[in-house]
Amino acid sequence: MRGFPFRWLWRLLALMFLLAWAGGGFWLSNKHLPPGLHVAGAWKSLRAGQVRFLRDISAADATGAPLSERQIDAELHRMIADAREILVLDTGLFGDLPAAGPRAPRLRIAPTVAAALTDALLNAKQEQPDLQVLLLVDPASVEMSAVPGPIDRLRAAGIDVVPVAGTRLREANATFAAFWLLCCGWWSHGTGAGSWPNPIGVGPAGVAMGLWGRTPPYQRSHRQLMIADDGDGNLNGIVFSRPVNAEAALHSAVALRLSGGALEAPLESEFAVAQFSGWSGGAMQERAQRLMERQRTSLVNTPATDPARARVDSESSIDETLISLIGATGRHDSIDIAALYLSERDLVRALLDAARRGASVRILLDPNKDGYGYEHTGLPNRVVASELVAGSDGAVRVRWYRTHGEQFSAGFVMIRGASHSWLGVGTSQLSRCDLEDFNLAADFIVELPPTASAGVDAMTWFDTLWFNRAAGGVEYTSDADAYADASQLRYWQYRVMESSGAAFD
Repeated sequence: MRGFPFRWLWRLLALMFLLAWAGGGFWLSNKHLPPGLHVAGAWKSLRAGQVRFLRDISAADATGAPLSERQIDAELHRMIADAREILVLDTGLFGDLPAAGPRAPRLRIAPTVAAALTDALLNAKQEQPDLQVLLLVDPASVEMSAVPGPIDRLRAAGIDVVPVAGTRLREANATFAAFWLLCCGWWSHGTGAGSWPNPIGVGPAGVAMGLWGRTPPYQRSHRQLMIADDGDGNLNGIVFSRPVNAEAALHSAVALRLSGGALEAPLESEFAVAQFSGWSGGAMQERAQRLMERQRTSLVNTPATDPARARVDSESSIDETLISLIGATGRHDSIDIAALYLSERDLVRALLDAARRGASVRILLDPNKDGYGYEHTGLPNRVVASELVAGSDGAVRVRWYRTHGEQFSAGFVMIRGASHSWLGVGTSQLSRCDLEDFNLAADFIVELPPTASAGVDAMTWFDTLWFNRAAGGVEYTSDADAYADASQLRYWQYRVMESSGAAFD
């Protein structure tokens, strides 16, 4: 009697696994995107005075004492206090838990920004009972939420808190993601502390295996914007380059506030994202629609003075707009970029091409040496910076922000011509994950006359950091040589990581 052919059974099981792996990878990288993504807002006219540039700066003086300037949270609180009808806040990682990494100590204590913003929302809701509030957060915010914490307090007050369904997005690294779902994604039980490294960056250093089963790989929701009425029937909006999170509040960051019709497209997009994440808020959408109709009437009857224009882009539309604007530059134009990451290949090539056409290109980058208490490898910025400098024969100039445990989390692009300038501020890290519809990100882009105060403030901020224009021996930035890395091995490591969609965090 012949035995059971276990060899063929194992081959069949292996074949089934490989087919499921291949099929899952194809589906994860090509699945249909839900509505509300890839927003390419139309250009809308507004007055240059309706645009404001804001910044948070973290630095140290010559003795190592901490210096900070914080404008973003104060503006968020002002907008909350002004709102009377609707308020939509998309915050990404939301909460005040400490950094998970072992190198968590900082020059200063992390401010409890989420708790303060929660108090502001609850006070606004108490003073304006008819105010309708929607808060969208990255799912990791719920996983790492303290109990009881800000999210529980908001929900108890009747505020809709919606974790964004990031799994509806495509996967940047579909091969790994499909394998993870087959081998580990089903392992979803277990919460709280444990012996596994924390994959989120805040909270306990060790977590239960269940958290790994539910999160990596996961797509990030970090549009980080607020849209609300101003109490007079118009929309105000702000996009900020770091989340409402205690650790992130230590970072240097930027924000752009504007008003008017350009905010209608992102507001509708936020509603769509909330709906595919399980929210049903028809009453709030109806109120927002009436508000937008009143605003359109008001704008038609308002004379155009001090003209400017604005649009809001999200996800891959950001890349398309930036490539188009950079591609139109030439001699006598300038391009200034400040970023946490710069790695997307089309953007790198566009910058090199602009430098060859004679445009002035300055890049101010985070050295990628640490973040959330963890020591980082320097990828991608150090090798990309070396590529830009070498590939342009030094025409592309690079400097590094001097971080002290925090990150330089600026999402900033400014392109200046003879008669106008374009200013783009937002949450998109200039990487494949953010610029090719894998993560949720948003940018406000404005075209301004040369004398507009927002453009002047933005240029003053950039030049202050670039040229170290500060008293008391403060040095915001270092020369390109401080972190130059021309290693071919590390360059190709970056190229593999970027093409595979791996996160550099």
